[in-house]
Amino acid sequence: MHNLQAAYVPWLILAFALIAWGTVGYFAWSVSGAEAARVSRQTALAEEAARFESDLRMHAIARETREERDALDRIARTDLLSIVEVIEMVGEDAGVRLEILQVAAGDPISAASPDVPTIRPVNAVVEAQGAFGRLVHAAALLQVLPFPSEIYQMQFERIPPEAGGSASGWRFVARIRVLTTADISS
Repeated sequence: MHNLQAAYVPWLILAFALIAWGTVGYFAWSVSGAEAARVSRQTALAEEAARFESDLRMHAIARETREERDALDRIARTDLLSIVEVIEMVGEDAGVRLEILQVAAGDPISAASPDVPTIRPVNAVVEAQGAFGRLVHAAALLQVLPFPSEIYQMQFERIPPEAGGSASGWRFVARIRVLTTADISS
């Protein structure tokens, strides 16, 4: 019988050791899971705080730039008649007569949001004749029109002297694109 007890003792010790290791493993696994859940919660809270801070910054910028946005809206809301008048005034300021050969509305650019007005491009072809210096001055003034615009083509051409012996001149043709949010009727 003594021999039988001696045979069961190592098995019992082995069983207790396995149970102890199992308990330690389960405890480590539960601590690891709790730590992962804590890190996940902290990450989610940090992301939410960053989104909140970003929203606050965006609202602050929107409040601070209200006057500038209103000024941009006024500039971008230029109607077709005002565009033509400003181009003609550029010619007067440069000392040449700018003739507007063509004005055509392009396809509207759809807005990303219903709150944003639709942008409509207006293409104009302008021609002038005169001294080269005045035409260059007119071209420089056309590049800085007081509304969103670009000159996408510009051409200077020398006009040969006429048979009467008069001095030769220059001809200037420019294609201008103006962006506006004003309604343009067809």
